[in-house]
Amino acid sequence: MTELKILGPVELRGKSGGLENSFLAGSKRLALLSYLVLKRPRGFQRRDRILPLLWPEKSQKSARNSLSNLLYHIRKTLGKEMVCTRGIEELSINDDLIQCDALSFGKLLDEGKIMEAAELYRGDLLEGLHVSGASTDFDRWLEQERSRFREKYSRALEDLADKAEKAGDLEKAVGFWKTRSQVNPYETHAVKRRVEVMAALGNRENAVRYAKQHAKFVSRELEIEQEEILDELLLSIKQFSKIKPQKIGGSTREADQHNSVKSVAILPLEEFGSDEQISIFASGLHNDLLTRLSGVSDLHVISRTSVLQFRNSNKPISEIASELGAGSIVEGSVQIIEGRLRLNIQLIDVQNDNHLWSEIYDRELTAKHLFDIQSELALKIADGLKAELTAVEKKRMSDWAPTDDLEAHRLYTYGRRQLDQRTEIGMKRAVEYFQNAVEQDPDHALAWVGLADALTLQYDYGHEDADSTLPRAEKAINRALELDPNLAEAYASLGLLYSNRHQGSAAIRELKRAVELQPSYAEAHNWLSWNYQLLGQPVEALESAKKAVDLNPLSPEALSNLSISYLYNGHLEKALSESLRGIEIQPDWDGQIIHHGLALFNLERYTEAKIVLQGKNVPWAGNGPLATLALCHIMIGETGKAKKIKKELEGKGDLFATGLIEASLGYKDRALNLFEQIDYWNDWETLSIHHLYPDILGPLKKDPRYKKILNKV
Repeated sequence: MTELKILGPVELRGKSGGLENSFLAGSKRLALLSYLVLKRPRGFQRRDRILPLLWPEKSQKSARNSLSNLLYHIRKTLGKEMVCTRGIEELSINDDLIQCDALSFGKLLDEGKIMEAAELYRGDLLEGLHVSGASTDFDRWLEQERSRFREKYSRALEDLADKAEKAGDLEKAVGFWKTRSQVNPYETHAVKRRVEVMAALGNRENAVRYAKQHAKFVSRELEIEQEEILDELLLSIKQFSKIKPQKIGGSTREADQHNSVKSVAILPLEEFGSDEQISIFASGLHNDLLTRLSGVSDLHVISRTSVLQFRNSNKPISEIASELGAGSIVEGSVQIIEGRLRLNIQLIDVQNDNHLWSEIYDRELTAKHLFDIQSELALKIADGLKAELTAVEKKRMSDWAPTDDLEAHRLYTYGRRQLDQRTEIGMKRAVEYFQNAVEQDPDHALAWVGLADALTLQYDYGHEDADSTLPRAEKAINRALELDPNLAEAYASLGLLYSNRHQGSAAIRELKRAVELQPSYAEAHNWLSWNYQLLGQPVEALESAKKAVDLNPLSPEALSNLSISYLYNGHLEKALSESLRGIEIQPDWDGQIIHHGLALFNLERYTEAKIVLQGKNVPWAGNGPLATLALCHIMIGETGKAKKIKKELEGKGDLFATGLIEASLGYKDRALNLFEQIDYWNDWETLSIHHLYPDILGPLKKDPRYKKILNKV
């Protein structure tokens, strides 16, 4: 059998076992062979799609001759049966005659043989390969594949390190984290985990030395402040020096928490007095202050949704900071007496238990004074945290005032409060408040955005139809952008609208624009994750979900996206852990419970999954919970119950859910026939066909019809 090694330095051995160095002398031969072996979905590839990748400048006839020449070399070197054809336009590599380390690597990971898979990875995919004359599309494909395999290897090493830590073998864990940090030497996350485990082993001196080396390297290469990186690493070493080995890695939070002083949580203001007016203005001031600071790229601002959990909390500041992953806290109180606003506020460096500054304001309550205070506060907080502001950030923080009408501001604040609840009645009330706000002040851009969000989310959550919500939402967004072309919230709202119209690429474009304008915008990161999921990009979905939870650690919706993204990427235990954390925060939200059930299903804990999924109704997921319940019945031998559910789904006309059950029962053709009949793929079906039920849908992927179905999706 031919052996092809492309993870690291390339090796090609023919049937006799000898190296085929002469074949590798031509970069395009290797490029074509590797492309045919790796291209997803795997199987037959059309010639007319290969030609512009490798010969973009040639005519059709000349490019076809060049392709035929390369195929001749492949057959001559590796055997005439190596290349299979279907008709005159399609060709593929005969999988039965070639063994490729990249394919074996993926197969071993799928089978849970992580150590064996990791041992196959000798370096980047097709290390050093450059194909002269190839198109930028080929270069992009190659780089995406390199990144995909590098990410899989990184996750494998992290899983091995976690398992070693749990088993108490910290020396082995250090080795895995060392290798992980070499995959991408610029990532502080892996270095941080390595020094933590070294510290737990008692090897503090070497941990400190390695931390200093990394901080110096990253500072030199990326021009980042060395002290900031080093402070974070040394704090980790200090925290883990006295921790017992079994505690390492036990947290459900990600290891690379933003615990520097520039990670700031602005707590809800304490309200003196029972007047509802005080509560509204305290809430509005708090929300606007968060908005201003979230636009500073040098700060990491914890989202409003998470900090609101600590309204009127008696917990110590240090404990709140720990739960939020914050290094500094802003707290204060507000009082309104005879038309005057009194505000007492302070900034605390939690790590060093140090009050960086405090301020008392006493002003007449007008819109101008309110926003002047916000501007002054935001600048002082940024200065106290030594944040570097761009000229644009400083100007916006100083000059921006959403409205000059206090009543419009009050109505807007009410609307945000209602929308934060993410309940059907809350969304309806939010629409009313935002509508009243824009009638009070037609130039209130944020109120127009709030109206758009409330309308779009009503449809997104399945409470209203598209015709009654999305056109109104679009008009509101357009009005907001007319008023403020640099309003991050408006671009995020536009991204959400595009998402609900199934224009995924456009949604991602607008959401990226939102986080460029407001880097700490947790909601935009969360929506980015959702759209990456729908487009079948699990790695990017997980990255955005992590950012969203990092900024909004107590948001059930963000945790829900993180849980399902972990599931897509094969981190089943992490998926289960995050779903449980979301349920703990909001036990009555079925959106999190279905992800809990899916995690249990993928962990083969079918009986538990049945209990979780029984009777659950999640509007956006349609019949997903019911279909997964049927799959649980099949897995534990209760086929009769599954068929009963299948009959119910057939009665509802749900082609996808019915096909999924047919596939699980072994009827592949029936499943594909049903999938081919689907005219419109909703969110649940799209996520499922891309990411979920790999053991059930996997056998269908070899059928050419499956590829056509994916193209339709």
